[in-house]
Amino acid sequence: MNDVIITEASLDALREKVRPYMKESRYVHALGVESECEALGALLLPDRIMKLRAAALLHDITKRLTPDEQKKFCDENGISYDKSYLMSPALFHAKTGAYVAKRDFPEFTDGEILSAIRYHTTGRRGMTLFESIVYLADYIEPNRTFDNCVSLRKFFWDGISAGEDAEKTFRLAMIKSFDMTISDALSDGTVLDPDTTDARNYYIEINMEKTYEI
Repeated sequence: MNDVIITEASLDALREKVRPYMKESRYVHALGVESECEALGALLLPDRIMKLRAAALLHDITKRLTPDEQKKFCDENGISYDKSYLMSPALFHAKTGAYVAKRDFPEFTDGEILSAIRYHTTGRRGMTLFESIVYLADYIEPNRTFDNCVSLRKFFWDGISAGEDAEKTFRLAMIKSFDMTISDALSDGTVLDPDTTDARNYYIEINMEKTYEI
């Protein structure tokens, strides 16, 4: 798929197009993720800021579907899933969201954006910086009030304000995000998607390589 060209005008149009897909609170969240993607992109991936913002606006477009509706959508459209999704149905929307984004918004999506939508909830081993920015932006966008989100947002931006290295601070924030997700799953006794542990290990390996110049 060709690299899409995103402009301010097309982002304005996309904001209006995605709104009917979401509850108002979810739409406000999507705008927050867009804003956070812009800020993170300026630090870490300045040549992809417009695309990051588009991915942010699209990342939760199927979130309003119920677990039964998510499962039915996957079954009807040949989207594979394993039993962990049945035990933790909040994972479904990343897969169905990527499918709907490609189907309904082809002028705004390419492989990079679709992959970011697909892995914005779990992460994955080998995730790209683009995917990682969307993932972290979803976690720490300014409208998030959960304790973990507030804590991680403060960790990252306080570090940046103190002049710490942006790439290192970002890596550590990613690791902390996975640690928090895993800790919550253990506390709640819920199923943990293997992609999340793989993503955590991947980022720890990267951080060790960068730290010790392996």
